[in-house]
Amino acid sequence: MDLHSKLAAQGLDAWMRVSYRIKDMFPEWDVEVATEDNGTKRYFSGIFRALNDATHTHCDYSPYDSLTEDWIINQVEAQVVFNLYLAPVSGGRTIVHDVQWEEDVLQYRDPKSYGYHANLIDNSQKAYVVPEPGAMCFFNSRNMHEVEHVDKVPMVELGLSYRPRLTLSSFIGLIPSSKTGSKPRLIFWS
Repeated sequence: MDLHSKLAAQGLDAWMRVSYRIKDMFPEWDVEVATEDNGTKRYFSGIFRALNDATHTHCDYSPYDSLTEDWIINQVEAQVVFNLYLAPVSGGRTIVHDVQWEEDVLQYRDPKSYGYHANLIDNSQKAYVVPEPGAMCFFNSRNMHEVEHVDKVPMVELGLSYRPRLTLSSFIGLIPSSKTGSKPRLIFWS
């Protein structure tokens, strides 16, 4: 039994609730976790993450990120990510910049990290997402984005030096009818 099935058996089925609601929004489409090899290999989707620090400015766009691989996720023509915030935390906002990945942004790539230099997004419009428990945020993951530092507020009751920023997250990609040969397809992966 996989992690999400075990959690669902205990009544903690956040991933299944989210994925079913998204599926209900697109009744005429195929909506499923991504697979390879005619469905015999299934991607994982619905990752629980504890982000304890800031991230570099970056984007997540499968057709570029896994360019050298022959994977189904490289067929997506539009991609979003969702974050479901699971615990109260101080700090840790997500900043989404109005700058999308295009090949010409590679000149701003920081070779010392997975991120991009700050001058790429210096004058961009920004949206700030505060991680409130129970809130769910969707955004185009092709847009440059980053996470601010989590404030180090002690959690003595759990024996932690500070509370981590906890999320349930997944990418969702669209494979259009022109590629599927039939219905549009939304695929999940993490």
